[in-house]
Amino acid sequence: MFSFAAINYREILTGDGGPIERISSGTLDVLGRQENQATAFLKPGLIKGKPALSVYGNGDGTGSHRSAQVARHMAISEALERWAYFETSRGAEADNFGFDLDHSTNGMAAFPGLFKAQARKRAYHEALERWALISWWSGHMRATMVGEAMLGVTALRLEHSAKIGEVAVLFRRSAAGHVSYGYSAGSTFNTAVARAAVELARNEFVVGYYKLRSAAREVPNCFERRCLYFAGEAGHAEFLRRVFDRRPRREAEWAVKFDGEIAGPWSKYATVWRVVSAMPSREYLDPNSSFFFW
Repeated sequence: MFSFAAINYREILTGDGGPIERISSGTLDVLGRQENQATAFLKPGLIKGKPALSVYGNGDGTGSHRSAQVARHMAISEALERWAYFETSRGAEADNFGFDLDHSTNGMAAFPGLFKAQARKRAYHEALERWALISWWSGHMRATMVGEAMLGVTALRLEHSAKIGEVAVLFRRSAAGHVSYGYSAGSTFNTAVARAAVELARNEFVVGYYKLRSAAREVPNCFERRCLYFAGEAGHAEFLRRVFDRRPRREAEWAVKFDGEIAGPWSKYATVWRVVSAMPSREYLDPNSSFFFW
């Protein structure tokens, strides 16, 4: 996809009047390959009532890429998406963008392209990923192992019939002993696996770092509690039971309920698009459920 990030994001920092306070940089080991990682932080006060996180940290957007500049652009785009989410989902017109059906960031994507279709494609893959994952865990879909494990990583393909892309789930046991996961969607299975590998690497790092520095700290965020649960033995055993469950399924139907742009002050920098699909279950939103979703 051709990006206008170099132009659109040139005045994105608060010193230039933009919404991004700062961007931190580092590296991430993605299955033996070093990638640049960037984290973008929105200026204080732009998001009111943002929940504090204990495991993944409080950055507003993260990007990983071989190119340091592209990683920064990806982090900025995700931060703009989060800005659009917090402001729109709590506004008077929230229902117009499908937040009455799904009050989360599911199906949202931001992209600084010439054509809005670029952001829309990314939003479709984001919606597909979440719909397939929720459908599988709630018993409406099967998962199949693809190929032999490489570098200790097992790849699953979620067997959906949406015909708009592929969804991969990766997992492996880390050197620190916990189990790490990554899931993503893409136009092809290989693309989905590549994206899921980045998510697995992030999950492996943040969970390992959290356990190293604060094993006894209470985690208030329900999605982070799930992340830690599935990293442990009981959670991974539950995950594997679902992987090997081959009982007949009543497949969930892919049905789009909202497909449109979310316009706002962020539109000066990037197009934010959202696609909302009908979910077969709302259990993933239950803070007391050990649902494989975070």
